[in-house]
Amino acid sequence: MTRANPKPQPYARRVTLGLRSWSPIWQFEELANSRDSNSKKAVMNILIAFESLLLIGMTALAVQVRKLGLEVTLSQNTKVFLLLIAFPIIWLFSLSLFGAWDITIFDNHIDGYGRLLKSSFMTFLAFSSASYIFKIQISRFVILFSLVGGTIIHLILRWIFLTYVEKKNGSATTQDRWLVLACNPELSSAAEDFAKQFNPEIAYFEAFDKCREFRLWVDEVISETSSGGYSKLVVPSTQGFSEKELIHLAWKVQQSNKEIIIYDHIGLIHAQSEIKRYSDFNWVAILPPPFNDSQRVVKRIFDVALVVPALVVLSPIFLAFASAIKFDSPGSVIYTQKRIGQDGKLFTFPKFRSMKQGSDDERLKVLGRPDESMAERYMNDPRITRVGRALRRYSLDELPQLWCVLIGTMSLVGPRPILPEEEVQLGDTHFRRHIAKPGLTGIWQVSGRKDTSWEDRMAFDLKYVQEWSLALDMILILKTFRAIISGKGSY
Repeated sequence: MTRANPKPQPYARRVTLGLRSWSPIWQFEELANSRDSNSKKAVMNILIAFESLLLIGMTALAVQVRKLGLEVTLSQNTKVFLLLIAFPIIWLFSLSLFGAWDITIFDNHIDGYGRLLKSSFMTFLAFSSASYIFKIQISRFVILFSLVGGTIIHLILRWIFLTYVEKKNGSATTQDRWLVLACNPELSSAAEDFAKQFNPEIAYFEAFDKCREFRLWVDEVISETSSGGYSKLVVPSTQGFSEKELIHLAWKVQQSNKEIIIYDHIGLIHAQSEIKRYSDFNWVAILPPPFNDSQRVVKRIFDVALVVPALVVLSPIFLAFASAIKFDSPGSVIYTQKRIGQDGKLFTFPKFRSMKQGSDDERLKVLGRPDESMAERYMNDPRITRVGRALRRYSLDELPQLWCVLIGTMSLVGPRPILPEEEVQLGDTHFRRHIAKPGLTGIWQVSGRKDTSWEDRMAFDLKYVQEWSLALDMILILKTFRAIISGKGSY
């Protein structure tokens, strides 16, 4: 373990919010050699792609070898075909659901194998149940070859993959770098003792002094962590921090896609949902945000599975709405504007036009800034057309955003995207809402929408990001239909 003195860096704000990218397969050697969190995610993306192709290929091979189509009647062929298409999708969904593609499996291989086996067992139950319920006779050979054989091959290839990555990491010449907040000598010594088992390069940064402005100090810590290439920030003591300050520091570190390791004296870190405890139970790592890679895959599969048939079924309705808008008032059918999406990026946000042409120029004059009387101003907005008011009453003007869900800039469920000019109103922790993709619906949508205050809306968004689950998405979608029918908060 080596020690480096931190070099003061000029303040420079960095906002990454866990940006992910798919790296070419020819960069795998370089990525496998890196201990950087982003590199691990890039390697995991390669593993996801490889295993997805493996499962689809195993199913196709089993069907081809057995020539399943010749063994069933013509009336059964459609059901069999659909079930076999669903088979690899169910399996991939289960892998995502059980966290088999979390980057934590790089550090705990056994846990990764266990999650894979759980996924396979769940796939078997789902597949068998579907076959029984819909009375579909499928060859045992296909099930054994695809599921059992696929699981065995899957385990072997995953073992080879993880062993190779571990070997490359072990032979890597670059050390992991940790930044430790310098406290008193006793606590600094405790941090060094803890770090010995990981053999990182350690540097120290000046601990927070109450004479300084806290947010400025946090920005300097984040700047040093990012510019110095540190993967972890170590906080040997939570004394001297209020709970609010500590959570603010933790979220800022997460925002830069780093880990923060805290000596948890009294269980203070209860507001975070992604926590890893080390063998020395007092040391706690607060991991990057709850939306990990596996959960994102689950959410993406869920979105695509629902939005594709929805677009097909609703296409005639789209044409009817377009005609009504065109006849009602001059202007384009689709209205677009820039909104803030995932990771703080701008994206094109479409709606059926529900206002008169050029209404954007009058927005500030008519609505003003968000306050307690905002809902009343929305209700009496003179810019809204006759057809537009009917569409907005039942949120039908939002339907073009299904296209955004299809291309991946939005999700069916998530925080509603805000306008760039509204960004100045975000509080110190509200940036966390940008961890998730913006949604067509969300907690705010089913909790009164424009009848709620700005602070309530932000609280709903943070609650969603912190507590996301597939079950929560399903519940919110069902509640959305009730909210649409009631029209509460829709103006």
